[in-house]
Amino acid sequence: SRRPAGGGWRADVDECALGLDDCHPDAICQNTLKLYKCMCKVGYTGEGKKCEDVDECDNDFNGGCVHECFNIPGNYRCTCYDGFMLAHDGHNCLDTDECMFNNGGCQHVCVNTVGSYECRCKEGFFLSDNQHTCIHRSEGMSCMNKDHGCAHICRETPKGGVACECRPGFELSKNQRSCILTCNHGNGGCQHTCDDADNGPICGCHPKYIMHVDGKICLETCAVNNGGCDRTCKDTSTGVHCSCPVGFTLQFDGKTCKDIDECQSNNGGCDHFCKNTVGSFDCSCRKGFKLLTDEKSCQDIDECSFERTCDHTCINHPGTFECTFIKVDLRSRVTKVLKSQNH
Repeated sequence: SRRPAGGGWRADVDECALGLDDCHPDAICQNTLKLYKCMCKVGYTGEGKKCEDVDECDNDFNGGCVHECFNIPGNYRCTCYDGFMLAHDGHNCLDTDECMFNNGGCQHVCVNTVGSYECRCKEGFFLSDNQHTCIHRSEGMSCMNKDHGCAHICRETPKGGVACECRPGFELSKNQRSCILTCNHGNGGCQHTCDDADNGPICGCHPKYIMHVDGKICLETCAVNNGGCDRTCKDTSTGVHCSCPVGFTLQFDGKTCKDIDECQSNNGGCDHFCKNTVGSFDCSCRKGFKLLTDEKSCQDIDECSFERTCDHTCINHPGTFECTFIKVDLRSRVTKVLKSQNH
């Protein structure tokens, strides 16, 4: 910081660079003309000399996480339930297609579902107790009859009848044949919340999310973390749409805005110097020139138009000028043009 010394000012002392500040370890020190100031880092709150971690998960929006939110120093982390993976935005959870890897471990057919998967068998086979391998149906078994009516698993009973069972995560319905999905299986196919009902799971969404027409997927809205957008967020029928102001460009993630360095292209249109700023740029001119009203063009300053620029004759040049005066030698009658140093 600048301080008076002997009636003048002495050179700036950067307390931040010299470690003379008393900012909190989780704060940023910024040097100023008078002294310096402390500002808590993103993810912390306080006046700068004392900073405390912000628990982003401790709010009505669960930190913007679709499934689970875990607070960490200065930040937070979203995680997903089993059968889901975290999206690139770090908040949403996408269904994992288990069938893409090793056919989900199924011997015959693997069918992906939201949050889980199931194995099925080809004609003439039935699914074993491990729910992955298939057993060939032998003749004479009652469960061999295609009309046994069991939705999932058919069992032979000691009395010669059949009993139906359901795969894990499902419950046998009142008709003792059909199987109803429960919230214990892949979160019931729901992206956010799941509640069990007589006819199967009922999906819900976290506050300020809207339910998709499929009744399972929840769409982001601009009300939660600005939809994940850096700048402008607009709600649409398919979710949020992010956009950036002039001077910024939208990145591939569809949410982040990055400053455009206008000086990289044609020097920003500046005649002389171009300096990039956040969201814009500034043009400036070399010494002896002035910036015109278009804020890009530079025009020579005619120093000779000012009063008392030179004692005698002033000659203007681009970016500078020179002073001359005529001296007459009376003895030799020779006229000499003397020039002062250029300015």
